[in-house]
Amino acid sequence: MFKDKLTPKERMTLFSQGKEIDRLPLVPDGGVTMAYYFGKTTYEYYHSAKVMAETEIGLFNKLRHDSLCISTTLRGMAEAMGTKIRYPEDNISLLEKPVVECEEDIDKLTIIDPFKDGKLPLLLEALQIIRDRVGDEADIGASMTAPFSACASVVGTERLLKWMRKKPDAVHKVMDIVTRNNEEYIKALGKLGFTTGFCDPVSSTSLLKLEQFREFSLPYFKRNIEACHKYLNSKPTVHICGKSHELWEDLVQCGIGNFSIDNIEDLEVAKNEIGDRVTITGNVPPVDVMYLGKREDIFKSVKECIRKAHDSKCGYIVCTGCQIPKGTPFENIESFMEAGREYGSYPIDIEKLNK
Repeated sequence: MFKDKLTPKERMTLFSQGKEIDRLPLVPDGGVTMAYYFGKTTYEYYHSAKVMAETEIGLFNKLRHDSLCISTTLRGMAEAMGTKIRYPEDNISLLEKPVVECEEDIDKLTIIDPFKDGKLPLLLEALQIIRDRVGDEADIGASMTAPFSACASVVGTERLLKWMRKKPDAVHKVMDIVTRNNEEYIKALGKLGFTTGFCDPVSSTSLLKLEQFREFSLPYFKRNIEACHKYLNSKPTVHICGKSHELWEDLVQCGIGNFSIDNIEDLEVAKNEIGDRVTITGNVPPVDVMYLGKREDIFKSVKECIRKAHDSKCGYIVCTGCQIPKGTPFENIESFMEAGREYGSYPIDIEKLNK
């Protein structure tokens, strides 16, 4: 059994400074799907700051992973802006009715108050509960949806994709107010002393052409990144599901500090192309390995990720390629942590990695 020499907070502080640590950071991507392990439903998690906090703290006490996070989820900002979300009793939330269904609706959009609107106040409360309970030991942060992916829940993904071709001015108008509302949440996090990262699945080149990304997504995301620099004094992480290789250079130049890569992309390619400028995070497959795999599959995948990226110049964080699905055997998450400690402890055993 491995015993860590540093607390997660100590490890991540030293890691951010480029100093010597005991092992590679380990972060299984969880959130609402983790409530399952503590006898709570997703509905309870979405609607209770206490359940959110107790889920994250419970996982931390069991796993001692290196970063705790509370996310707006993909639809949280849109809900705060007026989109109706459906919450099944025990499953992921669904978009029910976008707040913008025609161009006239755009003029009705307003600037949100993160301390009052939607479920954002619950998220801010949960972050503070976690900090009060485990802040001396844990690295705690927030996660939010980048402007383009948030916009997809404000107008609906299908409508958004159509409007990019037929009504580009309307898209830019919505993107501007979504970006401003994201900035309000960033400011709120700054007031409370937290940093944030972004998830941006709809910007993936699985959906967009590069020129579409550069016109409709990148300029607005850059504004949010600049807000993180200004109000949080930090360079944010970005996670993009699906294909993202064509976007890497643009995003790095925007000022991100960490790129979290879906398992569809290659960590070694990322290390070689952008690892000298940003931290690389990823990318054990969440479904094929974490959900469906056995212990030996998880060890093999974690080992391969570490083999490819452990020597990335700006650092590497072992993580799942996206959120771990609900119903994943908990022993699989424990195996992820165990494998990360076995193969990622310093000094890295290159011979073991190459076997």
